[in-house]
Amino acid sequence: MYKMLVVDDESLTRDYLKLTIPQINPEWEVTHVASDGKEALEILEQHAVDLILTDIKMPVMDGLTLCKIVSKMSPRPRTVILSGHDEFTFAKEAITYGVNEYLLKPIVKEELRVVLEHITQDLDKEKSQLLTQQSMRILSEDSKNHVVKNFLKAVIVDSNAEIKVLYPLLFRLKVSLIETEGNLMILSLDEDMILRKSIPYADIPVFKYILQQIATEIVEEGRVFYDSEENTIILVTGDCQDDLIEQCRAIHAKVADAIYRSTGITISGAIGNCVNDVLRLNSSYRKARKMLMSRLLGGGNSCFAFSDESRDMPTILELDKTMMAIQSGLLDRNETNYMVSVRHYAELMDSYQLPVVYRYGVHLIRSIAAMNPNFTDEGIQAAQTILRKLESPTLQAPSKEEVLLIFYEILKSFILHATPRLDNENEHDLVAKAKEYIYSHYAEPISLAIIADTIGVSASYLSNIFHKSVNESYIKFLTRVRMEQAAKLLRARPAEKIIDVSDKVGYVSVKHFSHVFKQHFYMPPGEYQEKQAAALKA
Repeated sequence: MYKMLVVDDESLTRDYLKLTIPQINPEWEVTHVASDGKEALEILEQHAVDLILTDIKMPVMDGLTLCKIVSKMSPRPRTVILSGHDEFTFAKEAITYGVNEYLLKPIVKEELRVVLEHITQDLDKEKSQLLTQQSMRILSEDSKNHVVKNFLKAVIVDSNAEIKVLYPLLFRLKVSLIETEGNLMILSLDEDMILRKSIPYADIPVFKYILQQIATEIVEEGRVFYDSEENTIILVTGDCQDDLIEQCRAIHAKVADAIYRSTGITISGAIGNCVNDVLRLNSSYRKARKMLMSRLLGGGNSCFAFSDESRDMPTILELDKTMMAIQSGLLDRNETNYMVSVRHYAELMDSYQLPVVYRYGVHLIRSIAAMNPNFTDEGIQAAQTILRKLESPTLQAPSKEEVLLIFYEILKSFILHATPRLDNENEHDLVAKAKEYIYSHYAEPISLAIIADTIGVSASYLSNIFHKSVNESYIKFLTRVRMEQAAKLLRARPAEKIIDVSDKVGYVSVKHFSHVFKQHFYMPPGEYQEKQAAALKA
């Protein structure tokens, strides 16, 4: 029920409105009446109302002066003025004081009903917004952190469906994740050490949980979350790249020391490139994942920062390429291909000391398991048991051929655990299905995980075979398709709003869309649109 103050020097008008208004709109009640502006102000000092309905011409204090004073109140009631035809200029002046509506005398019930309906709708909307704001303010820190974590998870897997829901919510919660620069750091258990300690594979999730809990104690809550492989991911923000790298190395050192003291396990860290837009953190994450492979070369218990000029990068890229060839051979059941590729993989090892062999062996097992989401923990455990056959009290460095025999046995073990999908479809068919899905759904909230789930493989495996087959990453291909469609829309409809074009090609943020468009076409979308319009006129 909304409360109204009626101000009029005519008692008949006051009585009429007090009786009629609840009949016209049951949402309203005339709780107070006054005969002039001065009396109305005295009432407002003691009582809050939602609407003041006032005449203009009154003794002592007129309605115009009342409206002027009320306009400075906080909170300010809505105001509606009653005006005679010859007072229209006064009514116009009153509107400058924030008066919401005006009614002409004599009062027409239908006009009064319409005005009350408009004011009611406005107040209902304001009340709803106020309740939302209050809810946001009392939302617990745990709930806010939950929103932040889910948003960051959605960003690294390009899940536009979740981003579209959570991105606006961050603004309403007044959460700013990146002020100047930011990047993502991956903290990952050195599983080769876990294997050497004979810890059962089924216990690894416990150590991953401990790792995240320790990281959460050291880093601001809400900035620590899991990726799809249950690695701990941390959002780090700062003023510049050097500052970010220094922070990341300090965090890794603290977390590594704490987890080693509590579990005896070492961890590796990988630092992605810095970005200035939270929606570009997926790029930082992918580069951090790439750098994590550096531990194959130099061992774990280190923190590796991304750099295109890293001396390890050529070997990392060659390892990545070789692993894709192994996966491709397994998928096609082409024994010659995967045997040759595994041999090349072993030849990339800088020695055959057991710690090195374990690192490469664990990476091989993890990469093959990532091909298919239906591989069981038992299958992975069986593969690790095969790898541990190299253990011997006297054998410190098996021969290359001994390592190859073990790696071949691991592959055959995975083939035994493979699902029928590996028999029925080769990688060319899978990539064709992924491309078809992208062409059909580029304007929708899609992600690599959604596509992979649709065609029945893991996201990491689809990412690898897609890059190999198309010669560009999934995200670059999707971006190119979206940019081509955006350019097509801008050419066909020069008057189209940029924000509408952004939405039609699947972008959540017009700022992010404009940034990507400029990178692709070397000019902002607005400039591109203007040039297309000028060309059409010419």
